[in-house]
Amino acid sequence: QWKQLENLYFREKKFAVEVHDPRRISVSRRTFGQSGLVVQTWYANTSLIKSIWVMAISQHQFYLDRKQSKAKIPSARSLDDIAMDLTEMGTPKVSKLVTLEAKNQLIMASNGSLISSGSQDSEVSDEQKKEKIMELKKKEKLLQEKLLQKVEELKKICLREAELTGKMPKEYPLGAGEEPPQVRRRVGTTFKLDDNLLPSEEDPALQDLESNFVIQQKLVEAAKKLASEPDLCKNVKKKRKQEYADAIKKLQEIENSINEYRIKCGKKPTQKSTLTLPGKQ
Repeated sequence: QWKQLENLYFREKKFAVEVHDPRRISVSRRTFGQSGLVVQTWYANTSLIKSIWVMAISQHQFYLDRKQSKAKIPSARSLDDIAMDLTEMGTPKVSKLVTLEAKNQLIMASNGSLISSGSQDSEVSDEQKKEKIMELKKKEKLLQEKLLQKVEELKKICLREAELTGKMPKEYPLGAGEEPPQVRRRVGTTFKLDDNLLPSEEDPALQDLESNFVIQQKLVEAAKKLASEPDLCKNVKKKRKQEYADAIKKLQEIENSINEYRIKCGKKPTQKSTLTLPGKQ
């Protein structure tokens, strides 16, 4: 019965009702507080518990309003009603339920004031939103860094292509109002193989080695032109000289492989390359 209600409160996922039961009176000397109180507890998710709590408060308020309206209407009272009123007057009321339609609702009870944790939902949700926003911003920063790194790699590739072709590719990334850089085409980066330069050998393996030698010769010539290009900075010039030296070394290795194969087949070795490594000239 509503008149036996003591407290209504909820906290997070817990909804509890304190009911005054005169039949259950504790006789223990260790019992503190009011005797004869029965606590009924339900557990569910926060939103459902909050809805139950609001409905219970509204229903109890309806009971109080109806009780007050009945009290204003004069009517014949029975002996049971008079006895009940005398009993209630003899026992001090220990609970007052106050409902507020504000966001933070408050319950005043005999054991003090219990503040509803309904406002905690909004606080928790705000904290979760802040954490989510921070996490998304962190991911955005990482993606931007990766994007900038890929853009720089694309620029380097486009610059290398422009040095070979003399024309900047359209894929070169440009910012707002940015002009593409001027790139000078490298000298001697293209060559055409003459079919007459390739020796005709009956042995396919030897012919393959001879073809590799001719191709490597052209690569050596191109590397030499690049290394001899004027107006180069110190680092670039050093790098190109090293590339030229590596090309000569590979050419000599191919020539050695040819001579070893010719000796193995009973043929005389040949002297094809007359180039020497830079610094030995």
